Formats: sequence, C-alpha cells, structure tokens
Amino acid sequence: MLLRRCLPAAILALALATPALAQDPSFRLNNRSNATINEIYVSSANDNSWGSDLLGQNVLGPGQTLVIRLPQGQCLNDIRVVLANGQSHERRRVDTCQITDYNIQ
Repeated sequence: MLLRRCLPAAILALALATPALAQDPSFRLNNRSNATINEIYVSSANDNSWGSDLLGQNVLGPGQTLVIRLPQGQCLNDIRVVLANGQSHERRRVDTCQITDYNIQ
C-alpha cells in the first residue's frame, strides 16, 4: 500500500524536475575532427559580439572534449570554432537546451 502512495508522488516529482533540466544550455563540445581547435566562442544569439575565446591559451586536440557551461535559460546560442589552420566554422541560433553534445567533424 505504501508503494502505491509513493509512486504517484515520485512520478510527479520527476515530471516537475524535467522542465528545469530542459532549460540547461550547457553541453559538451567534442572535437571529432583530425584538426586542433585553437579558439571556441559561444554567445547568446541575441549578442552582437562573440565575447572571449573559451579556450584561452589552451587548445582542443583531436578526440578531446570541452564542457561549455552557460547561464540557465540561455538556450539560443551562436557557436564559432577556429581550427589551427585558420579555417572557422560558425553555426547560428543553436538551441543548446535541446542537445548534450555538439560535434566538430
């Protein structure tokens, strides 16, 4: 009898927790290419500038991953990656609340 009373409460708690998770814009950027990434920029789609390079003095080698932490609720973001050869890749208005991984190939 106790299980029947607790189960609906547990389901309700899970249902209430899910929307909060859906608003988490953080994600893993995975370098699945053969090139080294020298710069990574992620900014709100509402911003007119890229902001600072998230790698700083570091690089992201082939096969490496970087966790990108963003403010809660900042779901629409622009992503720019600059490779060691100077080539850049940009993607605008990525809904990062809907992804857990972003792969550079």
